[in-house]
Amino acid sequence: MKILGIDPGTATTGFGVVMSNGNDKYQVLDMGLVETTKDQPHGHRLALIYDGITRIIETHRPEVVAIERLFFATNALTAIAVGQAIGVIKLAIHRQNVPVFDYTPMQVKLYVGGSGKADKKQMKLMIKKLLRVKAKKGKKSHFDDTADALAIAICHARKSSNLKKT
Repeated sequence: MKILGIDPGTATTGFGVVMSNGNDKYQVLDMGLVETTKDQPHGHRLALIYDGITRIIETHRPEVVAIERLFFATNALTAIAVGQAIGVIKLAIHRQNVPVFDYTPMQVKLYVGGSGKADKKQMKLMIKKLLRVKAKKGKKSHFDDTADALAIAICHARKSSNLKKT
């Protein structure tokens, strides 16, 4: 199964395209970011995110998309902006007729890190181990967003595999 994992954001939206054979073996087909800058008008940033996700789907033709569900407890303005980004991402997915599944950060941590309380460092180590990927040169947070997207794809693969077994 070819899975597109997405870690939504307004400045950086991480993505990872993973092929899963259903036996806990994975191959990374592509990974990276859809980036915008703060000096761009908000509507333009949303359009860039929409166009970027559309291109990724058209290029890789995933069978399914897995996206992280919004979870913010403190900053309402950030939550609203990310919620709008999620909206355009889901619109892009819908327009390409691809099924989409949402996962909470705790679900991703549980299915990938083995504990719903796994920290960022543990998750990145698991991604590097499972997928044999290295952080690309650049800002530290850039690999964080890409690693999160890859983790979301693996979460979906593992959850789907568990559902098929039961």
